[in-house]
Amino acid sequence: MGEEFSCKDDLFCGINVPEDPSVMTDLERKHVPVITAPDSVRKGQCFEVTVEVGKLLAHPNEPGHSIQFIELYADRTYLARADFTAVKTCPKATFSVALDHVHKELRVYARCNLHGVWLASKALTVK
Repeated sequence: MGEEFSCKDDLFCGINVPEDPSVMTDLERKHVPVITAPDSVRKGQCFEVTVEVGKLLAHPNEPGHSIQFIELYADRTYLARADFTAVKTCPKATFSVALDHVHKELRVYARCNLHGVWLASKALTVK
């Protein structure tokens, strides 16, 4: 009854993640956000989360190809966002956050204007 459609080959359909994180392609390495944060934090205590796109392999930062934003979540709870302009800013941000509930992971979404939204996550224990 017709052709079935899939997001598999469309970077703007859904959220992109590496197929095999142990052996990433250059495209994946340029776009997957790298999260630097503690493994464990105390409830209510401020801590820093640094996120960088292009840390594994430099991402272009020119008018026609750049990272537009990075969003930070604790599980499904929105925490913060950083917006970037091509050329004048670099796709790296440090957020100071405090969590008052138990969360199991930090999640980061980063959007490239040519290659869509990319996701990375990091386990986190809130005590």
